[in-house]
Amino acid sequence: MGIRQPIVIVLLLIAFFSAISGKPLDGLLMLLVAAGLGWDAARAGSREAAAAPPGSGGSLPQPGLSATVSAEPPQPQPALAGPPPRRSWRTAAAGLAWVAAGIVYAVVVGSFARFSWPATMAVVGLATLVVVIGWQGPVRARPDPGPLPKPGAALWGGVLLAGGLWELGSLAQQTGLDVTSFAHPTISALTDPVLASHPGRSVALAVWLLIGWYLVRR
Repeated sequence: MGIRQPIVIVLLLIAFFSAISGKPLDGLLMLLVAAGLGWDAARAGSREAAAAPPGSGGSLPQPGLSATVSAEPPQPQPALAGPPPRRSWRTAAAGLAWVAAGIVYAVVVGSFARFSWPATMAVVGLATLVVVIGWQGPVRARPDPGPLPKPGAALWGGVLLAGGLWELGSLAQQTGLDVTSFAHPTISALTDPVLASHPGRSVALAVWLLIGWYLVRR
């Protein structure tokens, strides 16, 4: 079941093409994440199948859907009286501290040369820490959003497919899999001018942190 998850298939393809294009570390990281997600999905599916009631045919529930449906409709929660609580100064101070830490991280790590060990370890170390924290489950209670909307999923799937075809086509037209061609540039080659300078790398790292924070909050 785990290998059939779309994200696992995508990560395995990224791992393969990263490895053959001269980026073995990127390929290894993608392979590890794909294996972890596949194992986690297979384990969750096995637990849900074992807990399914007799006569259900042993079918596994769809991702994002509950294994059982309650016969009673959810009861509305009583509204809280009074105005909503104000954001305390401690929460604001913690937010400013996180923003300051992110700026310092982007500036310091952006000063390292591209593909150097300090830059690689700083990015891999932070990403690993976030993955370990997120793997344990949501960091805060929130309602289950349910399955993804089909129009949005189809739109983002089309963007991902177009980007993958662009990368694969450009990679196939290069003189070598690990040789950058400006006549047929890959997406990573198009970002080289931006990442060639310290300010460009710092801005890219800041955007990466913002996207990561958004995903963690989701």
